[in-house]
Amino acid sequence: MLKRIPKSDISVRPFKAYKQWAFDNDSTEITVLEAVNGSYSSTGSNILTSGSLSGSSYNKHSVYGQLRAQFYNGHEDNPFLRFGNKTLTYDIVEGTRERFLSSSAKVISIPQIYVGEGIKKGSAILTDGAFAYSDDSHGNLIDLSGDLITVSLSNLNSSVFNFKDIALTEYSASLVSADINSGELVVSYNSVSYTMVIQKFDVENGIMTVDNIPFLTGAGATSKIGNIFYSQGLLVLTRSPETLLQTQWDLTFKSTETIYEHEYLLIVNESDYNVSTNPSAVKSVGGAYELFTDDYGKVKRVYTEQPVKYIKKLTTLENGNSLDYRFSGSVGNKLAGFEHFDLSGSVDSTGSFLAPFITTIGLYDDDCDLVAVAKLPKPIKSDPEIPVNFIVRFDT
Repeated sequence: MLKRIPKSDISVRPFKAYKQWAFDNDSTEITVLEAVNGSYSSTGSNILTSGSLSGSSYNKHSVYGQLRAQFYNGHEDNPFLRFGNKTLTYDIVEGTRERFLSSSAKVISIPQIYVGEGIKKGSAILTDGAFAYSDDSHGNLIDLSGDLITVSLSNLNSSVFNFKDIALTEYSASLVSADINSGELVVSYNSVSYTMVIQKFDVENGIMTVDNIPFLTGAGATSKIGNIFYSQGLLVLTRSPETLLQTQWDLTFKSTETIYEHEYLLIVNESDYNVSTNPSAVKSVGGAYELFTDDYGKVKRVYTEQPVKYIKKLTTLENGNSLDYRFSGSVGNKLAGFEHFDLSGSVDSTGSFLAPFITTIGLYDDDCDLVAVAKLPKPIKSDPEIPVNFIVRFDT
């Protein structure tokens, strides 16, 4: 017996699933490409024949042109024309711009099989030697290793500590102490002391990298080294790319896949499935049929008028009551015999009197093709007095 499920009893809910991936400089599954500004040439130093793809070759100038045409084409602030994600901030200072492409770049290309629908925002972490970079969920690769500032060298000998962040915002703090051996730097800003560790210091240019300056604000609080394009699976390193990915590096991220949870509410009413399907348990009365012989010589019976099925007579009970085939299991106004349900259950070990047990549920499409099968942990009796509800869930 097939029963159509109302649309109101069908629910399909999508949800995101994520998988963690990890690659390094020895991984052959991903590719590291170089991009160099210049005219396309089929020969020369702009061709690379080495890399993570064995025997592969590509044109550095061609890669650069593709990056510039698709991602760095001047439409970064146009939500209708740009590719990739971006914040609402519009920065004109080079050090703070979210999309910046110098004369060269390095690209980590991840195959779509590892990306899925896209890299999960905020999940990518690139470790390059002692430095770590992460995406900020807006398509930028942020330097987690420290804050970059430009210090006025003439003020290091005094108690005044003047510097500029990458957004060229000027700050003036008081120099409390500086330990050359440990690299520990203590400054006071707005009467609050901050302890920082100097990671490196270019004395000639006054460029210092410290582990953290908590009071930096705005775009100057982050140092962007490139961009990440989540759907395309690309990490583009655009600021000083020649110093990056030189030796050991590691990359971790999470891929995204949409999974759909299907839920079907199946209602077995009191009058549904209430007659045993065991042919030895029922007796057919009435009806009309015709006999025909199939192509294999088998004689088969086809009913032109369906008979009424009755429970066969089993025995005379000890109390004198009899169970015979006069009790009908048909729907409608012929529900006589259900008053014997409890009594039959006490003597019928199979429990099949007017109420089969449900063990398996099959779901069919509109063409009556079986598409899913649900197995119940234990048989459930189709009760003739109350409806029985089943919920079938599966993911696709």
